[in-house]
Amino acid sequence: MERDSNIHNFDSGWALEEIVRDEISTLLPKRYHVTAGVVTDRDGSSAGDCDVIIFNDFWFPSLKVGPTIESRRRYLPIEGVYAVLEVKQSLGFKTLDDAMRKLVMTHRLKRPLVEGGRILENSTLGGCYHSVRNPLYSGIVAAGLEKGVTLEDLAWRFIAINQQFDRFRVIRSLCVLGHGMLTWGVHREDGISPALFMRSDLYEPLIPVLMKVEDDGCPFYDLSVGLMTHLDHSVLAPDDLGMHYGFQQRYKAPESEDALLEVDPGWIEFDKRCEPDCGHEPGTISVHYT
Repeated sequence: MERDSNIHNFDSGWALEEIVRDEISTLLPKRYHVTAGVVTDRDGSSAGDCDVIIFNDFWFPSLKVGPTIESRRRYLPIEGVYAVLEVKQSLGFKTLDDAMRKLVMTHRLKRPLVEGGRILENSTLGGCYHSVRNPLYSGIVAAGLEKGVTLEDLAWRFIAINQQFDRFRVIRSLCVLGHGMLTWGVHREDGISPALFMRSDLYEPLIPVLMKVEDDGCPFYDLSVGLMTHLDHSVLAPDDLGMHYGFQQRYKAPESEDALLEVDPGWIEFDKRCEPDCGHEPGTISVHYT
């Protein structure tokens, strides 16, 4: 309705993005911040302005805030991003290619993997990377299709482009309002389950799953369910964010040992009495400066 009420669609693009962000924000739990902005990495690379960003602003700060509250020029670290969506008024082959190019640029930002043993943003049970907790969810949301283009046509192009990428750069979903949604699944004994890109499905072929309006009614609902499933299993890692994105600290230390603070004798005795199976290795806790 917003698109059709504007003459020549002059200014409906940003309005549509605002509507999508507002609806997603309404559907998701309040711990997930939905915004627009610029995503960047610790090397200074950026994918540019993103229409919809689902961000963890409890554990991650903005790298740079915009000049006003309404500004889109807010810079966010890729490590704190759960998902990125591109919003289009109408989708054809060119606009699909443009949207996928933008999302792949976002996937190519430097984003260290979070090991499967991470149970909380600041707590981990181990360092095994056979499973991961922070794959980036990316998707395209369109208000409709260009004339002469079908959802099936775009679905085949979407699949063919994704077949060129490694698993962590695959675009997760294609949602066209009024038509349907395409996403990925894996074979299970009881049917096809959603692919999480986190555990066993990293080692299995992915199956394109198309949900059409005539089959289940609402592509935006399907998108929101896919997002919530992804968010429910995701854990991000804010480790050393200030060091990676901040200024390089220069320090000086005295060469003389006269300035040292010695260890408390009582603490040394306590360390010796520690249970051998507690997992603590004396002298392993340290702070490093850069």
